[in-house]
Amino acid sequence: MHTLRLNTATRHLCAGVYLDRGFRTKVLHKVHNDTRHMIAPSYGFDLVPVVRHAWRAWILEHAQHVAVVLVVSIGFAANPPAVVGIGCVLCVVTVVRLAARHGVHLARRQAKVATDSFLHRAMWRSTTDALRQGRRVIWLGGWAVLGLLSAPFLLAGVQGVHPEAMVRTVILLVALLAGVVAIRAALTQWCMNAMHHADPLDDTPTTVRLADIAAQQYHPVVVYRRPEPPTPDEADELRLPRWRLGDEEEEDFFVGAGLLVHRWMPPLAIQLRAEEDEEESSSPRFRASELVAHLRGTMAPLGAADDPTSLPGFQIRDRLFVPEDDVAERPSWLWEDLDQTEIDAAVDSPYGLLHHYLEIRTSATGEIVTTVFLRVTVKGRTLSLDFAATALTRTPREFQILDGHAESGAGAVVRALLRALAGLPAEVGAAYRLVLAPWTLLRACLAGRNGLVRPRRGRTVGPILSIRTERATDWENKSEFDEVTIQDHVKLIELRLLNCTETFLKKRGLDVSGFSKRAASIINAGILNMGGRVDVKDSAVGPNSQYRHDVRDDSRAEEGAHG
Repeated sequence: MHTLRLNTATRHLCAGVYLDRGFRTKVLHKVHNDTRHMIAPSYGFDLVPVVRHAWRAWILEHAQHVAVVLVVSIGFAANPPAVVGIGCVLCVVTVVRLAARHGVHLARRQAKVATDSFLHRAMWRSTTDALRQGRRVIWLGGWAVLGLLSAPFLLAGVQGVHPEAMVRTVILLVALLAGVVAIRAALTQWCMNAMHHADPLDDTPTTVRLADIAAQQYHPVVVYRRPEPPTPDEADELRLPRWRLGDEEEEDFFVGAGLLVHRWMPPLAIQLRAEEDEEESSSPRFRASELVAHLRGTMAPLGAADDPTSLPGFQIRDRLFVPEDDVAERPSWLWEDLDQTEIDAAVDSPYGLLHHYLEIRTSATGEIVTTVFLRVTVKGRTLSLDFAATALTRTPREFQILDGHAESGAGAVVRALLRALAGLPAEVGAAYRLVLAPWTLLRACLAGRNGLVRPRRGRTVGPILSIRTERATDWENKSEFDEVTIQDHVKLIELRLLNCTETFLKKRGLDVSGFSKRAASIINAGILNMGGRVDVKDSAVGPNSQYRHDVRDDSRAEEGAHG
């Protein structure tokens, strides 16, 4: 039985950089080497171990490529026909595997044709054509193998190299290449095993860039991008309206937090007036920062480690959101933290540059992350509460392979080695990727300089990628149990926030009757909008509305309207 590990998402992403080359390239190029944009906030995972393992996987892969090039270069210097022999042998292996794959299908079709002929059943022309094409592929594969095996001997005869010496050299070089590939596969699996069993994960920044990443992923200020204007097709007036809760603007607002699943629209707003007064108070009896501090203190016990009823992975903190178009002057808070006084000043300035949200996060499985954002503002002698909730789904199934039975022990190392040997031609052929290594290394060396300090014309600083949302499974493929967990957490936090706010208002001697009614309506709604689109069919909306089946519809002909 597996115990709950709150860093499960981090471990799966670390495994992903070993298993998915495209994902690893994004982590290195778009995250580590890109210092001109801020790092997206990390919700439910730590980015530093992911980047560190991405570099480890990159080094192992390119060390294999360097070893392959050295082996081939030494072989070419010693016996040029042997290098041609290596290429021919690898091509023969590839052709034989393809021919064997086609041979299985060919044998099945041949058996089917023989059965149909024996039973005097009609045969489709497509079956005979496929059988003929399969035979042609096998025939061409045989000639290709014969030609590939003959080419090294012909070249050896032209250059005066003894065939026996060439064969010995080819065998030696192929064995060296196989050893290189096998060692890299074994080391990769060993690194994955060590990462999977490490407790806790090593998240100590060892370079200047990793220190910047560690600071920026938890930075109190989040820079977001405003949505682009709609295209002419999207703004077509003839298009039917579609109701969506999480439009593009709201999804872009919560950078890296996942899909917007719930929001109070409009925000909850109540007039601030004393219990004995019938009119609103001439001046608020508190500042918004005071209510935020009260909520921060009263919500903190939900994450108590010694409380068995607490929410797992519970965290509460301040976040300040700002559009990237408004930070052209490169203020100091881009690379420096803000103290609590500056954060409170932003809370009490509802129309300022920075928009404050109280961020509350919990995760029951270490992967399913539910984040609640609450903005508290006092304006027009009215308290306004803007509530929104987002959710992150699980990582891809292929990233979770280490959680399977016997997938992280010595047997896994042996299986990884055998898989690498089976794909030897592809592993050797991938050495061409070595040409891009200097560019990656150069960008990594320059990543020690903070690109946010120096303004650049026409360049913004907002994050362009969140690797967590990049590899989150589609919301449509989520588990129903995961959806129930998200609903439960959102409602629990929502109820606690409303109760704490009502208690605070009572202590300040304010009338809470209106607040209590609106809070009750929110709690009793019991509906969590999960995004997507709503299609209304076979329904009537509005007073005195009627709906009648169309009897001309062929699919409802039996129902009829006569009778």
